[in-house]
Amino acid sequence: MKKILIIVLALSFGFSGFSQKLKFGHVNSDEIFSSMPEKEQAARAVEQFARQLEEQLMSLNKELEQKYNDYMEKVETFSPSIKQMREEEITNLQQRIQIFQMRAQEDLQAKEQEVLEPIYQKITNAIKEIGEEKGFLYIFDVNSFYYHSQESIDLTEDVRAKLKE
Repeated sequence: MKKILIIVLALSFGFSGFSQKLKFGHVNSDEIFSSMPEKEQAARAVEQFARQLEEQLMSLNKELEQKYNDYMEKVETFSPSIKQMREEEITNLQQRIQIFQMRAQEDLQAKEQEVLEPIYQKITNAIKEIGEEKGFLYIFDVNSFYYHSQESIDLTEDVRAKLKE
């Protein structure tokens, strides 16, 4: 009888955690991100970097155009070996431009990630702090879920306030 009483008490204490209401929250990270003052500075940095890459590309294209025009003007006067050399030079420059375009795109994406990552990390840290302070089991982003219950608490404004501290 004593063993049964101990088991019943142990089970009742074990299931007492289930009787507590689980707290779920959600945030709109896009909305939070768009209200961050750092977003504008990051966008300007990416835009400036993109302009630098574009200027370099324009310079390469101008060089290609000049070489091509020069070739077309003098093609009749070139010996076969000079003609072949100039054609190879133009082809090589076209290939360099293509490689530059691919690498520029990669560099631009890396730059964007470099300047945006600290902002997203700041948002993530604020969400974690709110979750710990308010005792939430999970906090979801509404941008990556199709549905959230009315019982889920919107913490977007709480996160914004935390970020302003």
